[in-house]
Order: sequence, then C-alpha cells, then structure tokens
Amino acid sequence: MSKVVISRADKSIYEAVVKAVQDFEEVVVARGDRVLLKPNLVHTMPYEGNDMTSPAVVEAVARYCLDCGASKVIIGEGPGSYQPKSRLRECFTRPGITKIAEKLGIEWVLFDEHEFRVFRNVSDCTPKEFRVTEYAFNCDKLINLPVLKTHYLTTVTLAMKNLKGCLKWEDKQKFHNPDLHRAIVELNKIVRPSFNIIDATSWKEGSQKLLIAGSDIVAVDAVGCALMGIDPLEVRTVTLGALAGLGNCDITGIEIVGEDLRHLKLKVQLPQEKLRQYFPLLEITGADKACSGCIFPLISGLLRMGERGINLKRPLRICLGKNPVISTGKRFLTIGDCTETTDQLDNHIVGCPPDREGLYHRLLRIISE
Repeated sequence: MSKVVISRADKSIYEAVVKAVQDFEEVVVARGDRVLLKPNLVHTMPYEGNDMTSPAVVEAVARYCLDCGASKVIIGEGPGSYQPKSRLRECFTRPGITKIAEKLGIEWVLFDEHEFRVFRNVSDCTPKEFRVTEYAFNCDKLINLPVLKTHYLTTVTLAMKNLKGCLKWEDKQKFHNPDLHRAIVELNKIVRPSFNIIDATSWKEGSQKLLIAGSDIVAVDAVGCALMGIDPLEVRTVTLGALAGLGNCDITGIEIVGEDLRHLKLKVQLPQEKLRQYFPLLEITGADKACSGCIFPLISGLLRMGERGINLKRPLRICLGKNPVISTGKRFLTIGDCTETTDQLDNHIVGCPPDREGLYHRLLRIISE
C-alpha cells in the first residue's frame, strides 16, 4: 500500500521535513548521496507567499540532506516558458534561492545553462524531439518540491506536473499539444523522483502550514487534490499516471499518516470558477491549444483584476493558440504570436511569451473600457 505523510509545519519547517521522511522504511537520503532538489520557481520577484515553492521549505530540505551526510546538494530548476529566457536567473536570485545556496555552501543550477539529454519519438502525445536536463539522471536522489496550487488547464499542478521544469525552455511549449496530460505522464516515466514533498505552507485558501510527502508521486498528488477538495479521479494527470503504473490514485488505498485528511479538507475555487464569478461577460477560446507562456500571465492578470473589483462592462472574447476563432461584430483580443493574423490591427498582444506586465496593463485598459 502506498504511504503519504501529511506533516504540520506551523512551528518548524525543518521538524516538519524530518517528520515527513521518518515514517518511511526506505532511506530518503543516505550518507554520500548526490541530491538534486527540484522546486517550483516561477516568479522573477521576491517571495511573498505566491505560487512557488517557499524558499524556507527549500532551505529546510537542503539542511536535512546535509545533516544526513549527502556529499552534494544541488537546487535545480528550469523556470517556465512564460518567463523570457533572459530573465530565468531572476527566478533564483529574486526569491533568495541563491542566498540560501551560498549560506549552506551548496550549488544552484539553472538547467538551461547546462547539458540536456535528447529523447525522440517517445509517444504520439509528446514532441517528436525534446530535451531533459542531465541533472535528472546524474544524481543519486531526486527530491521533487512542488507547491500546492490549482491550474487552468490541468486542474492542479503538483508533483507530477512540476517535472516539466526538467525540460529545456524551448521544449516546454511543445508539450501542450496534442495532449498536455498524457505528455506529463510520459515525462514522469522518464524522470522518476525518489521522493516528493508538496509545499502547502503558504496556500491562500487555508491557515494550516502543511507538507505532503511520499515516494509514490501519483499518491502524493492524489492526497494533494483531496486536501483541496478536488476529487483525484477527476484529474487526468493523476488517473493517467495510475493507469501507466506510476502509482496509486485511489485515496482509499493510500495509507495517510500524520494529520487527519478529513479535518483538513477545504473546497478550493478553481481558476475557471473565479473567472466566471469575476467576469461573466468574458469568453476565453483556444486555451487548450496554447502554452503557459500566454495562459499564465493572462489568467494571473485577470484574477488580479478580479480581486481588485475591476468589472468587465461589455462582452469580450480573448483568443489564444493557432487559428483563433474571431467573430465579426464582437469585441475580441488575441494574445501571443501564435494568434497573429493580418487583420487584427490593435486587437493583438504580441510576444512569445508576451511581456507579463505589458499584457496586464493592456488587459486593464480593455477590461475597464
């Protein structure tokens, strides 16, 4: 039976990490191990409880590895394609990850500055060719450190989806077509973390500070879903992962140790639900054909406006992806270079990916009209 630990981190994140790993028979980190820590680093801004792995969690896990006698600890990440390639290093420097590495005497690596292993013709749902960081294969232990959060396309983005950060920057966008969910599962067959710790210390909808840990990546994601009040069996990455033999998605067949899941469950509002509530006159098309480079700044910008009470007074269609569906006589906005056509005039935001702040201010002007 798969085991998942829910560890409370209200007082000490380090003690929560120790508690999260001590209930497992397998040795999570052994003396002499070379350990790669793979957090989720997505923002070029100081950490303020936003949707990325807490630097405090990264530091606590790194300290634990060193205390276990690891010979080398590396913090590695390949930030998403919604960040310009020229700013990827800022995803380490601005939140303070580089300072943590310096303080502990360990390395940090931006995967895109190093070697990648090429994979070709893996399946019909992955690009014909894509590249995975060599760091994923050159370590004794890979500890996956995602953050607990929802996602516009995949419902959740937890341990399984966090491995997309192991792809080269140019290849991340390609994983969205034709089936992002199946492509993520194929990637999980290639990159196999030895342990997973979901950071739920700063989730917006709850006051508890928690870690969700286990070696079964599907079971960890299933418990993460359940914690947010989302049925794991309704999440395709989770169910497809179980079908592929990567782990167990049935909550009733998972041994949950530590905090009682029944007392922690919380109904989390999905991004789609929030957008319908904030902007009933808004229609978004082509999201299933677009990549995170356009989707992430668009959705985060809209939610930011909705939280500020900014209303959409007239109907608006926002188009993403190739071959946008534009209706004559209706207000529309196309986003990203994929949607560009010759007759869009001022109704288009350029970029691959678009500039995040530029997109936000353009959206703000259109929404407020």
